Amino acid sequence: MGCWGKIGESIQSGRPARVIPLLAVPVRDDYMCGRAPAHQSPQVYSRLLHLPVDILLLITDELDLDSLYMFSNCCWLLHNLLRNEVSTCFRQTLAPWKKTPLICAGDCMVSNPPGITTQVPKDFAPDPEINDNLQPEKYSELTVYHILRHIHAANILHLCPCFDPLLFVDLWPGVRYRYKYNIHPCENILKMDKYFPPGRRWVLRNHTTKENVYAHVFTSRDGTGSGDDSPDARSILGFSLGTLVFVNICWSDDDCTSMYGLDVRDRWAGHCFDIVEEAKLLRNMKPLGEVWVDVSFREYSAMVQLFKMNEWPDR
Repeated sequence: MGCWGKIGESIQSGRPARVIPLLAVPVRDDYMCGRAPAHQSPQVYSRLLHLPVDILLLITDELDLDSLYMFSNCCWLLHNLLRNEVSTCFRQTLAPWKKTPLICAGDCMVSNPPGITTQVPKDFAPDPEINDNLQPEKYSELTVYHILRHIHAANILHLCPCFDPLLFVDLWPGVRYRYKYNIHPCENILKMDKYFPPGRRWVLRNHTTKENVYAHVFTSRDGTGSGDDSPDARSILGFSLGTLVFVNICWSDDDCTSMYGLDVRDRWAGHCFDIVEEAKLLRNMKPLGEVWVDVSFREYSAMVQLFKMNEWPDR
């Protein structure tokens, strides 16, 4: 959904990189983490601020991010008290697609990937502007692509936040200016050490197959691990972890593509992913006794071959 054009054109563009902010989970052990100590009442005249801090935090837990941010800027005392809450709330808006089944669906799709079943909403009604000649008895046979196409679900894909409310600029002491458009896009948030510090051995996890790919291996020159260690790292050929996900979740029933070497029914279609630091991968493995397979070099080799077959980016 979203008119990305032909698959070969999309892979060479910046579109696959847009998947990364939707999957990258920020670290939580920097200076912003942790709540303010409880049972401390600010010595001011406001009755609200006379409440114990733990009671005040119970109130603010009910606020959405925008409301919480505005409330935290009512005074300096609230700003200092709630800055950790704002940071935590903002972090929760990152990686909205983590552990969510993903498919890059072609418009020739007539079948769902294995393990993906279609449940047509009870109130489903075909869009009259889309001429698919659907009969009511055929609704149960609709693919994921066609259901989304008819109920305009493409709108739900734009879930990634465009700014961090903690990063608004100070015009002068006590006055902060809120940019309305294009402030701190997700690509820039990925480069901020307080959310995605370097040197953490960032890794893409496929939760469905229990496979993982390390960024510093996947984007290195020879697949030995000398690449950039960040969620949005790129190889010298231009591919990233976003490209890897994008290529491997393609699904269509027509093998006519605008590129060589693409499996239009690829093995990761409908799988669940996220991008985390290695420490999180190891922490999650130990209590459950899960076995994960490192396929970094395998995927590196396959991506290099794909780019060479299509003469990217030289052509």
